Amino acid sequence: MRSLIAATLLLASSIALAGGPPPGGWPLPPKSSTVASVYDGDTVTLATGDKIRLRWVNTPELKPAEAYGVEAREAAVAFLTGEITLLLGSENPRDGYGRIVSGLQREDGGNLSIHLLELGLAHLFIIPPDDTDLTPFLEAQAKAQAAKRGIWSTDRYQGALHITSFHANAPGDDRENVNGEYLRVCNVTNEPVNVDGYRIAKSTGQSYTFPALTIPPGHTVKVFSGVGEHQTSPGEQLEIYLGSATPIWNNKSDRATIYDRFGKVIDARDHEVKSATP
Repeated sequence: MRSLIAATLLLASSIALAGGPPPGGWPLPPKSSTVASVYDGDTVTLATGDKIRLRWVNTPELKPAEAYGVEAREAAVAFLTGEITLLLGSENPRDGYGRIVSGLQREDGGNLSIHLLELGLAHLFIIPPDDTDLTPFLEAQAKAQAAKRGIWSTDRYQGALHITSFHANAPGDDRENVNGEYLRVCNVTNEPVNVDGYRIAKSTGQSYTFPALTIPPGHTVKVFSGVGEHQTSPGEQLEIYLGSATPIWNNKSDRATIYDRFGKVIDARDHEVKSATP
């Protein structure tokens, strides 16, 4: 029986990496489980074999190594003891990798996402639609920010916006898939941010101006290189299209820098493809 479960999970993982659900759709998540392993602060594997992408927060990466990534993982390990309840936003929420997007709650009522925010080891990260009351999450983040705890003590989190991912190399031919290039940018403050007049620049200095768009606290905007209609409703994923007919970012090495309307650097993120060691 265990071998059958393992084979099913392996098949599901393989199909997830290929970009789709297994035949018949994804199995429903368990309501509760113990934890088998913790990869990083927001990625967990349950004893059932289900992989969880933690809801409501984003934590520093381990690869490439980011400040406080190890501390976030260790805090999650220490917190996730005993039976854990899943806090789902819908019956079967999945991300692009097939992971279940869920909050995790201990038997004593402790919420891992709020715990990591309190420690300064995560920032609020909302994927709409989500009708959760965010008050306790914002309060936890505000306290950590005021104390300059964890990530809030680093240079990367001093601006209003934080680039959480940079996809400079689109799948396939970039020239035929310009919108395969995109960045995800998060509002890491506790107030709405209007990016009207902000601009994003590449390492050569070429820059593109953002349209008027308000990002609620913890929400993200996907910034696509190509042509499309801006999505400005916070009830859905926010989207900005830079309007280029050709790829913007260098596939091997580039830097994306965001400036506010006064020319101040808000955040920057590098993209670099490492050469294989001979």
